[in-house]
Amino acid sequence: MKNLNQSEDASQGAVAGAAWFAHAGTALTIAAGLSFLVVCMILPLVGKAGVQTVHASQNFNAFLVALLVSLALSIGATVAKLARRHMDHSPLPWLSITLAGLCLLLLVSLALGLLRI
Repeated sequence: MKNLNQSEDASQGAVAGAAWFAHAGTALTIAAGLSFLVVCMILPLVGKAGVQTVHASQNFNAFLVALLVSLALSIGATVAKLARRHMDHSPLPWLSITLAGLCLLLLVSLALGLLRI
């Protein structure tokens, strides 16, 4: 009788762990989306008008920090959702993967100087 109760406790613990991943992945995806919105709003800081100012290096650094935060959030969301997918076979997190890809694309463009146009 005691063994049956232990297995029920273990299965309830696994469900609680899956619920934690579900909430963490969702929260990180929302935060990554909002962060990417902020990155898009401050994109002119590193554009043509932003690089012609005397404080262009500060603009570049501010944009880089915002972009790295957005990238970290989107990668964290993708990892959390993929871990959850491994447990409960939920759908592939296309939004999180797309956000991470867009952030990486912006980071490469920034590093190569393509945003200065």
